[in-house]
Amino acid sequence: MKKFISLTLAVATIIISAMPASAQNFKLEQPEICSYTYKDGVELEYDYEFLGTRKKLIHKPGEIEKVVVYFENTGTLPFYSDESGCDFKPVARLGTENYRDRDSIFYTNHSEVDTGWITPHRIMLDQKMVKPGEKGSFTFYIQTPDDNAVYREFFDIVLEGKKWMEKPFVINFDIGSYMNEKRDYLQYIDTTRRVGQEDLNGEKSIEVSIAEQRMYLKVGDITIRKFPVSTGKWSTPTPYGKTQILNKQEVRVGGAWPHYIMPKWMMFRAGGYGIHALPSLSFDNGYFWTEALNHIGTRRSHGCIRLLPEDADFAYEFGEVGMPVWVR
Repeated sequence: MKKFISLTLAVATIIISAMPASAQNFKLEQPEICSYTYKDGVELEYDYEFLGTRKKLIHKPGEIEKVVVYFENTGTLPFYSDESGCDFKPVARLGTENYRDRDSIFYTNHSEVDTGWITPHRIMLDQKMVKPGEKGSFTFYIQTPDDNAVYREFFDIVLEGKKWMEKPFVINFDIGSYMNEKRDYLQYIDTTRRVGQEDLNGEKSIEVSIAEQRMYLKVGDITIRKFPVSTGKWSTPTPYGKTQILNKQEVRVGGAWPHYIMPKWMMFRAGGYGIHALPSLSFDNGYFWTEALNHIGTRRSHGCIRLLPEDADFAYEFGEVGMPVWVR
């Protein structure tokens, strides 16, 4: 019997020794919060809604300042923090987005305060556990640059080793002074970057590259969106040159047969040349629209500039009568 016990202990020792160091640190007894009871018949999913922030309206240059991000757990699974003690649950953190996992300019590891940052691109969840339907927060401190500008910082919740939530949100940090003039232009900039007043004073414009089959929406020198397009085929090319938006219509129907239906229409050159969403016909059960969808990114139109529906919605909202349009 003693030999049997010794052999059993030896085998157990070998198994534990062979386990990765991280696995050896797992606790057999997990905290009570780790045993969350799921409702029967409910689809298990992670989701959240960004609620807002608590921070100063204007931040002083070169200061250490506090920021709190609030969210609601709108999924059916709980979020756990680094300090939950739940070794077998994915940890929820706030991660930098647009561009993902970039080092934030606001990161600080100041020794006199718990900054909330785990790395230059990760922030710790405040609560050990945020159940479905509950509100949670991320508290962190920022080191503000010595500047006078708006810094747009994008974030998203990430479940480490499992998934990003794919719901990035932006926080505007006004450093030095509050910028009022043309501030609404900020909403169009969908990447993390510094924006000075000189950037917002730039002229809005649309540029289209025939070679790339791409449209660029710009404010001054800032490209705020880039979309794939379909321009005119070789036999009916899209004219080159600088023009402007002449008129806008929610939907334009072509006067000649077969009467193309063209949503989000913006005419940029006389003769019937327009920027619009993928066209369709009223009598073909969607066949022509589907064909046009497959052709996006190639030269296929009769000279117009076609966009995917969501891209056309944005371009239409961005466009203004009189705005310059460059086709290169």
